[in-house]
Amino acid sequence: MEGTLNRRSFVKGAALGAAGLVAGGALAACSPQADAPKSESDAAQATATNSAEQQWSFEIAPEPIADADIKETVESDVVVVGGGMSGMVTAASCAENGLKVTLISASTAPVSRGGSNNGVYSTVMEQMGIPRMDPTWFYRMQYAANGGNFRPGLWYKFYNNSEEAINWIIDIAAKANIKTTIESGPAYKEGDPMYTPTAAHAFYVDDEELHGAIGNGEGYIAAEMGRYITEDLGVDVRWNVKGEQLVRGGVANGTSGRVDAIIASNADGAYTKYVGTKAVVMATGDFSHDRNMMEKYCPQAVELCDFTTDINYDQGIWMGGLMPGDGHKMELWVGGAWQKEPNNIMLGRPNLPGDQPYTSHTGLMVDKNGQRFMNEDVLGGLACATIMHLPEKTAYCIWGQNRAEAGGPWGAINYAHGEYFTTEEVIERWDTDADGFGIVKADTREEVISKLGLPAETIDTVNRYNEMCASGVDTDFYKTADKLIPIGEGDGPFYGASFTPGFLTSLGGLRTDVNLRVLDENDEPIEGLFNAGCMIGNFYSATYTFAMEGMNYGATCITLPYVLGKDLAAGKLG
Repeated sequence: MEGTLNRRSFVKGAALGAAGLVAGGALAACSPQADAPKSESDAAQATATNSAEQQWSFEIAPEPIADADIKETVESDVVVVGGGMSGMVTAASCAENGLKVTLISASTAPVSRGGSNNGVYSTVMEQMGIPRMDPTWFYRMQYAANGGNFRPGLWYKFYNNSEEAINWIIDIAAKANIKTTIESGPAYKEGDPMYTPTAAHAFYVDDEELHGAIGNGEGYIAAEMGRYITEDLGVDVRWNVKGEQLVRGGVANGTSGRVDAIIASNADGAYTKYVGTKAVVMATGDFSHDRNMMEKYCPQAVELCDFTTDINYDQGIWMGGLMPGDGHKMELWVGGAWQKEPNNIMLGRPNLPGDQPYTSHTGLMVDKNGQRFMNEDVLGGLACATIMHLPEKTAYCIWGQNRAEAGGPWGAINYAHGEYFTTEEVIERWDTDADGFGIVKADTREEVISKLGLPAETIDTVNRYNEMCASGVDTDFYKTADKLIPIGEGDGPFYGASFTPGFLTSLGGLRTDVNLRVLDENDEPIEGLFNAGCMIGNFYSATYTFAMEGMNYGATCITLPYVLGKDLAAGKLG
């Protein structure tokens, strides 16, 4: 993988290019310890033979690295493995509270992706007049949305510590002249099942970048955190050092006793043992660049992943898979147990200019047969999950120019809270396809249908939709009346776009308790071993909804690792 994408590229990449991210047919099959099947039937049979008893190749520990091959031993109180935000926050929190910390990372510098950091309340929210999020009903709604398949204690721990943690990182940013604002959010009302509390903090470096570019600034704070932990806190930071095997009970890949070290290799392949007398914290990212792991834990997203590119530990936002699950594998090899609930996936959103941030396209969407298939007025992650069930995993949006005025005001991705596109700006973005969504334009609805490659009979769906718009009642999917904007003959010019969800990342993995300790098959903590960032298991289930924009950064990469560092220093975790 080469290059990085900002979040606007992430969104439009989801709209344009997911088909280009689908792995080709020449890729090896994913049955554990099996050669590539020679036909689709062989592949199906191989998958069918996978069972709880049969181990996949990634579950089988390699031969332990011999003590004789270890060239150096480095001892500290805490070893943090991973140089993303969660790893650096953990290191900073530990060091600020008096612990000696070593951070190793396979990347060559601090890594960041995205830019939204959820915090339920902060000094910035107070200054902007944005109220504190009320968890009472909202968390109950999320409990239902996750089907109970998560660990609620992690969510409430985030809520109870979020204000302190987000203010802490806002202050670190401010000292480096990095500013913070709150991103625009969708206009769902409180109490709506799709409601998104306004609480996504974004970093930027000057006022000129504020208009239309916030939400891409995580790199600023990541770079500052890398400097802060090294220069101000004295953390022993070693880049381009890759963790290879955990040491448990004094044995590499041991399966009993305490985890007190990790063996890692440098760029020359030489091994060093990094001892953490209090903790080893794993923050190595996701597992979406390992086909076998995706086949087992996220099979629904395999077709959206590209497993043909080389691993790039410095990778920023990228559609099609990121990290190879190094930390997950090491934890499995020492007896960690995988989370019981389905793994969460983060999909790109069907969100066009003129749609509210983080929602679906709330106008008319049809499948490749020209048939409407859902109530379009939902959060984007949920819409993507529905679109994944369609033929070719593709939805088609059709709308008229009248939508720009009838559907406003339009909040926008990468804009601050309270800022909106004007009607004229929305139309201009449609006309020029300014965000690269592959928008088509025509004078008639029939021409748009043809340009999208849809059957001519799609006009019947459009006409039925218009009848329901006229009546004010959606008797097919019961979308609210304010979203029923007609696509009538006099509402031209007309527009269309196709959308296939793009895949960004997998979330979760090994079972993790409310103190971020990794658990074994008996749900007992493995002493000395902790998770941070998107490695934290039991936090999400099924689909990343964007109901709390920036939740992954704000909760699993900032708040919970921040609390972990304080708890380790206070001796609360043994």
